[in-house]
Amino acid sequence: MAADRYDERVVREAWQRLLWQSSVLPRRRPTAEAERLAACSVHVADAVGEKVLLGAIASAWSQGWQPAELVHHVGHKGGRAAGRLTDLAIVADHDRRPGQVLDPRWQTQVEALGSRSESTRLDWLRQWRRRDGMDRRQCYDAVGDSWRVFSRLPRLPVLVPPPGQDSSVLDFPGPVTGATADPALERIRKLLAKAESTPFEAEAEALTAKAQQLMARHAVDRAQLRGTVPEGPRMVRLMLESPHASAKCVLLGAVAAANRCQAIELRGLGLGVLVGHADDLASVEALFTSLLVQAGNALRVAGQGDGGARARSASFRRSFYLGFAGRIRERLAAVDAAVLADPSASGSLPVLRSRAQAVEDAVARFFGGRLDRSAVGGRGDALGAAQGRHAAGQARLHAGSLSVADHPVTDRQSWPAESSSASMIR
Repeated sequence: MAADRYDERVVREAWQRLLWQSSVLPRRRPTAEAERLAACSVHVADAVGEKVLLGAIASAWSQGWQPAELVHHVGHKGGRAAGRLTDLAIVADHDRRPGQVLDPRWQTQVEALGSRSESTRLDWLRQWRRRDGMDRRQCYDAVGDSWRVFSRLPRLPVLVPPPGQDSSVLDFPGPVTGATADPALERIRKLLAKAESTPFEAEAEALTAKAQQLMARHAVDRAQLRGTVPEGPRMVRLMLESPHASAKCVLLGAVAAANRCQAIELRGLGLGVLVGHADDLASVEALFTSLLVQAGNALRVAGQGDGGARARSASFRRSFYLGFAGRIRERLAAVDAAVLADPSASGSLPVLRSRAQAVEDAVARFFGGRLDRSAVGGRGDALGAAQGRHAAGQARLHAGSLSVADHPVTDRQSWPAESSSASMIR
């Protein structure tokens, strides 16, 4: 018994050193401490490691993080093993909360995790180690990598109530449930799916334009139904994959602007924030996701051509996304203008303006003066920008050619958020 207590004390001290070194030495793994833990009792070392992870998960929930975005962020900053371990730890946290109030949006995210089918009732750290083919030192290193990210998490707005809590803890109304059941949005998604799958650029362009036309028409119809009392704006967060997350958020801003929403980038976190009304947010998410797929397809084609080496460079790809975003902004604005010019839409214009103003006011209230303008960094590539514009569609909006000198929108506003910052794309 005394030996067990001694071993537990040694293990706890070793874990404390490993976690401390992980948090204060961001570029160096505390491998020596991981090796010391690997020489201790496996049962005690794993049990303490599990408690460490569960405590970190609970802390993340209190800071406004949601399951999917936490896995995304830890995997990006801490490495793939840390991301997989966080995925499993979230499932373990979930399984230890039977009977607690759980928001259906939270439940949906947990059920989508890769480890959801894994058993976390007993020794889940050991099971994860065996499944991933790791030895104990590698496993404890991964815990340290996860902790390094957890110790630097900034607080985010609470948009979905964490386990055991209700809407009284929300900082801002979050995404709604049931938006996917809207028949108009389902039709829009089907059009975008066709645009993603077709090998013909002209067809993809026509389908995407039709989808935006339906979005604009849908917004007009909803505004006429609601009259002059629309529901309030909501906030959602989207995950932005690296590389070139900032350039992709410029694209998000272009789609948001066409649909009476505003986009903000949480730089360093791989997250974008959208503020808008529920049906507009659903439209923006659907179109943005589709356009990312289409841009990715076009980039792959560019990389296979004669200038493949240049097309695979970071500056080319970043400029491609920025050029793509600038051209998309123009096209969507033209589609919206055509829909709103229809005499049948004239009665809805005051409501649409009111919705846009409500979004602007909500952003100003929530972020205050903490947003300041900045530009997407990095060296530009004129060919990348030109090919990005070309991929976004050849349809001309006015007489004369569009030259590379027509620079894409690249600036944004930045919001410091503790260890990260946020950028607003207009």
